[in-house]
Amino acid sequence: MPGRVYSAAIMKKRLSKSGSRADKAIRFAYVAVVAVLAVFALSTYQELQRQRSAPVILPSYAFYIADNPEKASLVQAIGTWYVADGPTLTEILQTTTIECRKTRLQCVESTAVVSVSEKGFLDSISTVFEVERWTDDAIVTKPEKGRCTTRIISMDLVNRLASSVIAAIPDADKCKEQPRTLRLESGAKARTDALHKAK
Repeated sequence: MPGRVYSAAIMKKRLSKSGSRADKAIRFAYVAVVAVLAVFALSTYQELQRQRSAPVILPSYAFYIADNPEKASLVQAIGTWYVADGPTLTEILQTTTIECRKTRLQCVESTAVVSVSEKGFLDSISTVFEVERWTDDAIVTKPEKGRCTTRIISMDLVNRLASSVIAAIPDADKCKEQPRTLRLESGAKARTDALHKAK
């Protein structure tokens, strides 16, 4: 009888150790799963924050020339303005469409702007430029005067390029605008730069 009691005690002790090991393994697996989920959640949060820095996908550059006698000459360019040889603005993402009609001798610039710093605030701006010169090679508008600057849009019909020259108005009160040249290019670069800056 004492032998049986002793044997039962040993078995109980072994089962206790086995159960303890199983409990430890389960606890370890639970902690590992929680750690993996925490890392995944952090990674997802960081990616969402990064995507918020560029909440829109901007169109690629396109330049169209239509010469239909019924609709008259039409030139259209789509893209994002960049400062020539300058840094890309990542706080504001914008895309622009320029449409020039020969019958009206006008170019209409329509720009959609998303302000990243203001939590994705969307705005649109439309400006009408009178055409000063329209040839087979180029379209050049008359200066459009603002409070601090004047702007001219040029459409190179040979190389299918769009650019804009911004000039400061002399002696304009409280204006610190610098002269610069803008080029219309693919919006992908602006979004890539914004995402890179957010890393």
